[in-house]
Amino acid sequence: MFDHGDVDVSALAEAAPGPELAATLAAIDLTAVNGCARVVVMRAWQRQVSWASCRMYEAMSFVARSPMGGEDAPPELLDACSEFASVEVGAALTLAPGSADRELCLALDLTARLPGTRAALEAGRIDVAKAREIASETSCLSDELARQAEEWILSKAPDLTRQQIERRLKGKVVALDPVGAEERRKAAKRERRIKFSAGVNGVASIFGYDLPLERVVQAKAFIKEMSEHLKAGGDDRYLDEIEVDVFLDLLCGRHLDTGGMAVKVELVAPLDTWLNAATRAANTADSSPKRTEREEDTAGAEPADLKDFGPISEEVLADIIKAAEAGFEYCWTVTEDGVVVYHNRSAYRPTRKQREFVQARDRTCRHPGCERPAEKCEADHTFEHRNGGTTCACNLTMLCKRHHRAKHEGGWWWTQPEPGYFKTQSPLGHTYDVNPDPLPGSGIPRQADPEARRQRETVAAHHAAPTTYTPTAPIPDEEIAPPF
Repeated sequence: MFDHGDVDVSALAEAAPGPELAATLAAIDLTAVNGCARVVVMRAWQRQVSWASCRMYEAMSFVARSPMGGEDAPPELLDACSEFASVEVGAALTLAPGSADRELCLALDLTARLPGTRAALEAGRIDVAKAREIASETSCLSDELARQAEEWILSKAPDLTRQQIERRLKGKVVALDPVGAEERRKAAKRERRIKFSAGVNGVASIFGYDLPLERVVQAKAFIKEMSEHLKAGGDDRYLDEIEVDVFLDLLCGRHLDTGGMAVKVELVAPLDTWLNAATRAANTADSSPKRTEREEDTAGAEPADLKDFGPISEEVLADIIKAAEAGFEYCWTVTEDGVVVYHNRSAYRPTRKQREFVQARDRTCRHPGCERPAEKCEADHTFEHRNGGTTCACNLTMLCKRHHRAKHEGGWWWTQPEPGYFKTQSPLGHTYDVNPDPLPGSGIPRQADPEARRQRETVAAHHAAPTTYTPTAPIPDEEIAPPF
C-alpha cells in the first residue's frame, strides 16, 4: 500500500467536520498523496464546507433577530425576525434583494422548521444544495408533515443527487397531503398564462406557465414524435430545430399530415393508484358523479410517475385517462410488489422490448450522479457479451455515451449483483452503489411469477379504458397476450 506520510486516509474518511478537520486538511500537501487519497481529501473538504455553511446560516438567523444597536449594544435577541432583516443580510453579503430573501428563508427554516436537515448539514451528510431542496419541496406542508417528509428523505439523502431528492420529495409531498396537492394544482391552473419575450440577436421566446399537465404531456409527445417522423423522412435540420418549427406551425394553424402516426405517452402507477384514478375518471364522466369508497380512501396513496414530468397525484392521473384521444397511446405500467416481466435473449443486440424495459427500470444513465434520460443512453452489457455475458435485462444497463466510454476505455468496472442493482469501481479504487429510483409501488423491478403476472394484467386491463370504466367478466387466460 502506498505510504501517504502523515496523512491517515482511513481516519480522514471518517473524520467529523469542525475546527480540527479544517486544520488537518489545511496541512495536507495534495502533491504528496495519490489519486485515491485525493478523493478522500475532496470529500472531507465537502463535509467541512457543509459544516461551515450551517454555522453561517445559524449566524444569519441570529442577525435576523437582533434589535437595532451599534457596537456598544447588549447581546439581546428579539422574539421574532425583524421586518428588514434581509436588507441587513443583503448589504453584509452583497446579495440582491431576492437572493437575500431566499437565503434568510433557508436560514430560518434550518433553525426552526427543519432541525433534522440542519443537523445533517452540520454533520456534513448533505450539502447546501440538498438542504435547500428539502426546504423548498416541503415549504407547502404544515410543520408536522414537513418533519415527516424530512425524516423520510434524510435517511437516503447522502447517497442521492439534488435532482433525485427533488423527484422523490415531490412524490412524498403528494402522498402526505393529497388534498392540499390537488388544491394547489387547481389554484396554479387558475394562474395559467403565456408570455412572449423578445431576445437578443433578433430572436424571441414563448413561455407557458401553470398549464394543465394532461394537455402539456400530450403536446410534448406529439411534437417529439412528429419531429422524429420528419427527421426519419430525410429532413436535414437538427431535431431541436424541427421541434421548434413544428411547434410554431401548430400555433399558426398550419396543417401537419401525421400519416396515422401514433404518439405514445408513458406512465407508471401502483395498482391501487391506477384503480382509484380509473374509477374517478369514470365517475366524473357521469352527469351526477358520486364519490365511491375507493375514491374516499386515498390518504397516503403512492403517486404515479409520468415520464419526463415526475410524480403525479390520482387526480392528475384521472385527468390523463379522461384526456386520452385518438392518436395518443398511453403506455402505462402497473406495479404491485415491484413486479415487471422481462425477456431473456442470447443475441448481442437487445430487442426493442428489452431495451424499453431496461429504460423504464433504470430511468437515467446509471453512472453515479448522471441524470441523462435513459432513452438518450446506450444499452450496455454489464458483463461483456464477448466474454459470455447474456443479452437479458439482468445483464443490461443504460449508460450515456460519455460514461459508456468510461466503462470500456476509462478503467471503470461494473457488476450487477441483482437485476437493477449495480456496483461500480473507479480507476482510483473507490466503489459506489448505483441503484435507480424505485418505481411507484415498490423498489426495483424483478422477474414475476407468470401466474401472478396474468392475474395482475387481467385486473389492470379492465381499468385501462381512457374515458369510461365498466366492470366486465374476467378475461380468459388464453386471450391475454404476453407482454414481450
